Amino acid sequence: MKKFVSILAIAVLLLATVGCSCGLSCCGSSQVPKGPENAAFTLAFDDADTKALLAYFQANTGYQPSFADVPAAAEGEVADPAANAATACVAVLKDEANAAALEEAGWTRVTLDNAFGLIVLEAPANSAAARNADAVSALKVWLGGAEAQYLFAHPDLLD
Repeated sequence: MKKFVSILAIAVLLLATVGCSCGLSCCGSSQVPKGPENAAFTLAFDDADTKALLAYFQANTGYQPSFADVPAAAEGEVADPAANAATACVAVLKDEANAAALEEAGWTRVTLDNAFGLIVLEAPANSAAARNADAVSALKVWLGGAEAQYLFAHPDLLD
């Protein structure tokens, strides 16, 4: 009888431990990570590789950017990067000319050391774009973090 009670007690404790580690609601607080409350924001970019890198940001943080392409001017044309990025609250650029055009339009360059050499700019305060300060902050932390550095060291992961 004692053996049966011992086995039953161990089984109950084992099931409770498995249930709590899986995040069941009966165990109080869940261990399952939750995404951000306001995940949506618009991000301007000017390089296809940047968009591939940002897919990793989305997968690992839960933020869901929509993208605004800021193409460089074709030969003989005049591009307006500020007009192309008007819906974005943050820009992640490689082209210095695009960054300079956005700065002229009132965008603020963020001092950010990242392995990819990306230029990060925040939209002006009077911008019509929907702002998401949490997403922008998370993007800055992620670009300067270990995961982005690992992706820089292993560019085959971005293909």
